[in-house]
Amino acid sequence: MEPISFASFSLAALLASLPTPGEPVSKSVISTHSTPAIAGQWEINLEEAKARDAARAAETTEQAVDMADAAITIQESSKLQVTGKAMEQGSCRELYNFSEDNNMWAVSGAEWTYGKYLVTHPEQGLPIIAIKTVYDNNEVDCAGNQIDQTDEALVAYLNHKDNKMQWCADPEGEDCFASFKRILP
Repeated sequence: MEPISFASFSLAALLASLPTPGEPVSKSVISTHSTPAIAGQWEINLEEAKARDAARAAETTEQAVDMADAAITIQESSKLQVTGKAMEQGSCRELYNFSEDNNMWAVSGAEWTYGKYLVTHPEQGLPIIAIKTVYDNNEVDCAGNQIDQTDEALVAYLNHKDNKMQWCADPEGEDCFASFKRILP
């Protein structure tokens, strides 16, 4: 699981929008809760992620050539090959489990993480999901990365319908970077 933070807001900004203790509130602007709608086990679509990563690697490669930085090009292409091999073999699955009590745990290759999540519903746009990683066992994930994500946060717009879920970078759900299908209720 790679660290991701594409949304154009921060967790601090989200929390700053909530009223302080004792502050009068005329109406609720944002509701925060766990969402039973996403409770269960979800699998990320690694083929879609692979295609997205290949497109990003191609962009990075073009930029590296433009900058005459061959080292970055070599590093990115070898990383893409490792990622592609793990995904092509079908031996790697990335699963996310969301409980109704705001706990989340995920498994990606040999890596597993545990964290807390919450979902907020702004007045306009898609709901927002915020995930704070509490523990990461720092093993290799499906992308071939070994990154300790302990204490990292992910914030994204949540596009959810039936047994499909997407994490997006925009409130309209047009720029989505992760697609999931429900595995278990």
